[in-house]
Amino acid sequence: MDHEIILLLQLIKKNGNIENLTKQGYQYSQVAFMINTIVENGFLEFSSQGMILTDSGEDILAAYNKKLNRKNSEAIISPQKEYILEEQKSIYDIYLPSDINSLK
Repeated sequence: MDHEIILLLQLIKKNGNIENLTKQGYQYSQVAFMINTIVENGFLEFSSQGMILTDSGEDILAAYNKKLNRKNSEAIISPQKEYILEEQKSIYDIYLPSDINSLK
């Protein structure tokens, strides 16, 4: 499971907006496919209140938060994908985001 599925599970749990996924470049059809996938896996169900996570959905979200060492607010708020570093950097390395105009 990747960060997008975890973000989607968090959004559903907190009744959030899928706009975060569309801002990352996903089309609505791709988001619908991800929703369909987690429904088929039994992590999500539809009720009169809308979409809710099943017990197995809650468990898988907790397991991935534990696997990624995400606690407290980190388990609620996902970092933006473009700011996640793929490899561990040395303390002497300087990291600049790809869009340095956003730093102004």
